[in-house]
Amino acid sequence: MKTDYGLPWIPASYRRAACVGLASTCLLLSQGCSEDNGSSAQEGRGFARSVRVVTAPVQREQLKESVTAVGTARAQKSVTLYAESAGIVTAISFEPDALVQAGDVLLQLDNRDEQLALRLARVQLADAERLVTRYTSVNRDSANIAQSQIDSAIAAVDAARIALEQAQLDLDRRQIVAPFTGRVGITDIDVGDRIDTNTLITTLDDRATLLVDFAVPELFVGQVKPGVAVDAELWNSGRDAFTGQVVAVDSRINESSRAFTARAAIDNNQDHFRPGMAFEMVINVARGEFLTVPDVAVQWGADGPYVWIEDNGTAAKREVELVKRLPNRLLIEGDIPLGTPVITEGVQAVRAGVTIDSIDPAKIGLPSSARPDTPMNSNEASRD
Repeated sequence: MKTDYGLPWIPASYRRAACVGLASTCLLLSQGCSEDNGSSAQEGRGFARSVRVVTAPVQREQLKESVTAVGTARAQKSVTLYAESAGIVTAISFEPDALVQAGDVLLQLDNRDEQLALRLARVQLADAERLVTRYTSVNRDSANIAQSQIDSAIAAVDAARIALEQAQLDLDRRQIVAPFTGRVGITDIDVGDRIDTNTLITTLDDRATLLVDFAVPELFVGQVKPGVAVDAELWNSGRDAFTGQVVAVDSRINESSRAFTARAAIDNNQDHFRPGMAFEMVINVARGEFLTVPDVAVQWGADGPYVWIEDNGTAAKREVELVKRLPNRLLIEGDIPLGTPVITEGVQAVRAGVTIDSIDPAKIGLPSSARPDTPMNSNEASRD
């Protein structure tokens, strides 16, 4: 039989039984929920809630940084040679890239006129000295020569000596000599050429030691100074680096580059390098010791970076300043004693003053980077 609504007819006794069963079920469910809430509240009142975290001690580490720059080498001593007087070249006494000693004659100019002038100066000096000797011997027997005449003769001797020195100097200027020991460069001059004081003869380099100037950021003023070791390497050569030493630093900072110039000396006694080569210079400098913590321990807030530390079993917030980011750790500055445990895992659930339960990752078989999934009660941790 169907009702007016198209549903099958159900006897009234069945409907009453169903309603009674449904009401009983709802009553039991409501009682169960009340009991659960009560037990949970009782559990919350009976046990203090804590947060499981992983901590790591604050350590101290020395900050070492590398300053890398490119510089061009030059010889410790280097000159470009010119003639002091004009003349015809009569001899060239060197080969390109040859080692010459200080005082060696490299080039000779025609010096016939200068040799004659030197001989004449010697004759004039000898004549002036004989006249003074004659005047002196005459006055030794009788004072027939006036003193003024003798003084004039002595002055003539002095002038003759100066003339002789000038003649010798003019003769010496007809030669180009090596001012120091080194290696000479290529020359374009041939015997018979006429040169003047503007004619470049050759170059001379003492490359037993090379000097390399390079720029250093102003941040390292006081760190890069004479005596500091430097590693040098030929630019893009693939060779092993070798050691040099800073020998000088500039007294000023370049306002455009905000850097100063440092000069390093490189030993080149084996003559492997040449002036003009480009070198990559690396200096390792220490900027002092700083506190170090794992990078995951540092959080950011409205006031800047901070860390959570364990303070007598509770969490405390400490503001810090970042100094340097290193692989997997940060160098910081802050009012935190050395060895203080900082929270590295579980920081999302940490609040100021909350009780924390520090876990040793090694004891539970987890790597130090493992994070707890969710905060757990202390009684749950004990059941684990």
